[in-house]
Amino acid sequence: MTDEEKQALDELKQGVATLTQGVTDLKAGLVDPAVVEKMAADVTELQTQVKGGVDADGNKIVRQGFVPDDEDDPIKRQQTPLATGKIPLAGAERLLALQSLSPKDVERFTKIPAGEVEQFQATCDNVTILDAICQSGDFRHMPKDVRETAYFKDEFVPWTQAMDSTTAGEGDEFVPTLLSASLIDRISLELRVAALFSAIEMPSQPFEVPGRAVSRSRLGTKAEETADTGQAKFLAVTPGSRKVTMTAVKLGGRALVSKEAEEDAIIAMLPFIQEELVDFMAADLEDAIVNGDDSSPHLDSDVTDFTDPKDPRTAFNGIRHATQAAAKTDLSNAVPTVANSIRANRKKMGKYGIRPGDLAHLLSLSAYMSLLGDANVYTVDKYGPGATILAGELGRADGTPLIVSEYVRQDLNASGVFDGVTTTRTIVQTVNRRGFVIGSRRGLTVQVFRELYAESDQDVVQVSWRKAFTPWYPVATEFFTAQAFNATT
Repeated sequence: MTDEEKQALDELKQGVATLTQGVTDLKAGLVDPAVVEKMAADVTELQTQVKGGVDADGNKIVRQGFVPDDEDDPIKRQQTPLATGKIPLAGAERLLALQSLSPKDVERFTKIPAGEVEQFQATCDNVTILDAICQSGDFRHMPKDVRETAYFKDEFVPWTQAMDSTTAGEGDEFVPTLLSASLIDRISLELRVAALFSAIEMPSQPFEVPGRAVSRSRLGTKAEETADTGQAKFLAVTPGSRKVTMTAVKLGGRALVSKEAEEDAIIAMLPFIQEELVDFMAADLEDAIVNGDDSSPHLDSDVTDFTDPKDPRTAFNGIRHATQAAAKTDLSNAVPTVANSIRANRKKMGKYGIRPGDLAHLLSLSAYMSLLGDANVYTVDKYGPGATILAGELGRADGTPLIVSEYVRQDLNASGVFDGVTTTRTIVQTVNRRGFVIGSRRGLTVQVFRELYAESDQDVVQVSWRKAFTPWYPVATEFFTAQAFNATT
């Protein structure tokens, strides 16, 4: 571990201690809630530095979307400095590295089987969630220190000893405070549509990203000059520039937990909590990316909740909303085929539809089943062992992946929207994956509160993150997404 990483880790430990004391003071009425919120934000920032790492220029290393050249892991994150080949040999630093890196990286550098690393990281995730529950307050029979629970002693400590056999009793001291790379990757793997696009960290809200001009500037020819004076000059051009503004929206939810839950019941619920956490967060983001519309009325009539908290489909403008009328093809209630939908979409997209590798076709289940009968569709089993496959990809047409998502609706009307009357149409959506970017202002956060429902003897488990989904190019003039609508189901 480098000196910078040690410093970041020390700062994180100090920040957690300060935040813990701040929460205690807040309960005692000694500090303002805003002060504690600032402490929490600082700890989150420190967590990002420790978990994500920084590059040689001091910039944050962020998770990327699909990487075409990586056959092992299509949504593999960029590596932290710890993944350069130097994992600490012993102690809490070693355990932190094993918990924060991907299982494949750990196996590569330590020869510990990736399956064992995944089990260790899953146990670390359980301890992280359990620790939040313990610190939240007075669950009946729940100790305030996670190290006093039977799960920590019986399940977690043996794993730490197995992973760090050179340091006796290290597991008694090490308590993970970050969710593991495995859990984060599980969420990413569930994001079939979101994983298509590149992702960046947002250091501010809003965050402005500089961009080149949408169109190239023409230069010109130049005749040979033979005179000594009055020579003509090359054509003067000014390269255009623009900026893309990203605004993150908070997505999340909460669940009420009865105080009657015994410790053993809480422990048994941890895998369930993890699975639900992954499923709910991934589903809401994917739904918003496909069907998002932040204007009222929404393009679908069954989305009517614009009061806080809002329906996730109102978080930001999604792919359907970004599709202009000139980029749509009416299939007139016909069965979708490669010719009438996929190739028609690419034709509508112009220059954005040329490269098959930059595209993805988003389909409902019914549209996919219809396309299976088209001889121009190749299913995954016909690719060969060397093919790189995107998350959710079930086939290809003209070299472009077919991505099936349950959030591509198949209950639309003849205009390609939901009205509750005609519900027998679907769409085929084609998108250039370079046309959008996903921003992350806050990573996955798990919190437990006990004051809000104290009178009903309940606690609240809350999860959230802050995300942005932004087009790289002007939607009104650039056709980087197209749609074939009014397709029969």
